[in-house]
Amino acid sequence: MQTSKKLIREEAYDYSYDLWRLGPDRHSAIRRIREMYELSALGRHSVDCDVIQTPTYAMFIIHAQDDWETDDYRYLMDFWKERILDEGYYNYMSDKRTDILDGGVREKIERHYLKPDVFDAMKLGLPINRRYGNLTMELVFYEDEVDYLKITMGFYHERNRGRELGLERLMEVLLKT
Repeated sequence: MQTSKKLIREEAYDYSYDLWRLGPDRHSAIRRIREMYELSALGRHSVDCDVIQTPTYAMFIIHAQDDWETDDYRYLMDFWKERILDEGYYNYMSDKRTDILDGGVREKIERHYLKPDVFDAMKLGLPINRRYGNLTMELVFYEDEVDYLKITMGFYHERNRGRELGLERLMEVLLKT
């Protein structure tokens, strides 16, 4: 069974998010994730993250950290959403859903689905800049515990319009402090 509804952040969350975004905790979280990502990109497997790249999609997954609070993941996901919107994207949807898995385990997912804004270029007949493709950010919980935060880049198949920028380029944007 699955239930889904619009993802809405409360006013108290918005206040604490602004404190995080403007304070030292954001810098230290970004620095830590950059170290995880760089180790994985250099071929040294990190138990803290996974980097997956295929011809049709790429993923960066941050596994639950023992010393992070649930809101730390939410802050990071929302901060990255802002960064991506600044790159010429629009928020196609933000939702949260709950799935009841086999054995009654509850999986909850908070998600932002972002798409490149190509409408003006299409209307004017200009070349389409797909940037990083479609982007999905998902914060996944098993029962009430964070399991992982995942960013997925879905690539377009119409290659005659130009290839998307790769995961490395997206991570440069996301990991700037």
